[in-house]
Amino acid sequence: MKKIILSAASLAVAAVASVSVVPTTSEAIPAFARQTGAACLACHFQSFPTLNAYGRTFKMSALTDVGDQGLIEDDGLSIPNVVNWTVMVRPNYVLSKKVDTAAVGATPASSVTTKNYDLADQVFMVGGRAGEHTGVFVEAGFGDGGAAQAAGDPAAGGGYGNMQLFNSWDMGDLKVGATLWSDGFGEDSGLQLMSVYGQHGGLLAGKKLTINHQMGANDASGVTAWVGTDAWAAQFALVDIANGGAATGLKYSPTIRGNYFLEAGDWEIGLGAIAVTGSSTANALPSTQGRDTKRYGLDVQAMGEVGDMQIGIFADYATAPAGSQQVANFYNNSYTDARTGYSFRVSVKPTHNLIFIAGIGKDKQGTTAAAGTTATDRTLVGVEWEAYQNFAVQLSTNIIDTQAIKTTTTLLDFELLI
Repeated sequence: MKKIILSAASLAVAAVASVSVVPTTSEAIPAFARQTGAACLACHFQSFPTLNAYGRTFKMSALTDVGDQGLIEDDGLSIPNVVNWTVMVRPNYVLSKKVDTAAVGATPASSVTTKNYDLADQVFMVGGRAGEHTGVFVEAGFGDGGAAQAAGDPAAGGGYGNMQLFNSWDMGDLKVGATLWSDGFGEDSGLQLMSVYGQHGGLLAGKKLTINHQMGANDASGVTAWVGTDAWAAQFALVDIANGGAATGLKYSPTIRGNYFLEAGDWEIGLGAIAVTGSSTANALPSTQGRDTKRYGLDVQAMGEVGDMQIGIFADYATAPAGSQQVANFYNNSYTDARTGYSFRVSVKPTHNLIFIAGIGKDKQGTTAAAGTTATDRTLVGVEWEAYQNFAVQLSTNIIDTQAIKTTTTLLDFELLI
């Protein structure tokens, strides 16, 4: 594992020496670029979707900031004079190898290799200002599901939709807001400002590595109230963990999320914590009483420069207590042991159009009725080349080792946003 990360670091050094510096910027959602008239790096660190300070402010302003784009305004009306939209075209090639390490040498079927070229995860996005204090982000995805499935997308193989309806008001130095949302970004989707996991942690599949992504609900909806400044934010949400999938009626799980940002020289440090409590009627096992929804997480990020090289450091930790045979925990199948895990990754941008990433993660789950204690180790290495501001080519390898089965997935991904 260490050799893989060191190899990635060596590759980054070699790239600095061999690749000419091309003055391109990072890929971002053109819908927002059209509305604000701002360059991609105005909102993003290194590349889309990682947020910088201005990107966080734009989000906390409910995506309403407008540059040179005209507005149609009247009493109770303030909208752009055009609809801002984006289409992402994403052809990719997937090579996956699955090995049953417990059966190696015992059966020829212990190793399976699959290759797939597909057009998964094509996305249509509409976003931006919907009123003086209101903004929206909506995306609809479709495709044959091959690469999305390899990337761990819960909606692989069919269409899916994400929606966030933001509202924000200035109260002195504070911004106060409320968000109605339904998506696959996690329980804190009402105001995600960090780039460790969730909506803004997706650079080179980085969020897939994180324990808060692996442990969290990837299909949920809710309503979130939040307050904050440039330095901090706090939110309280009521979340339908199953996104309407409960058989016995809705039951919302209270969620608290906090963030704090500070500067240390040329670096910006971000700290976060999340607590999901309550219970849900979703997937009620072993009875119809419902399930607890209890998990707790921490995340930290550091973004800055060393010389002319941009470096991002991202890490997180999460735990979910054991449930019981009467009331299980949605986030932990064990009745006896807590589920815990962590992740750590580094992204390096040595030139204007190259980004390298490497990281590790662990997810330790306790004893269940069907199996003993298990630990899933994850390793991620990858590189992104930005051909244009709106066109990136990504190559990544994701290794998932569950002690009995080891799966290695290599993804060559082309992302064009127009």
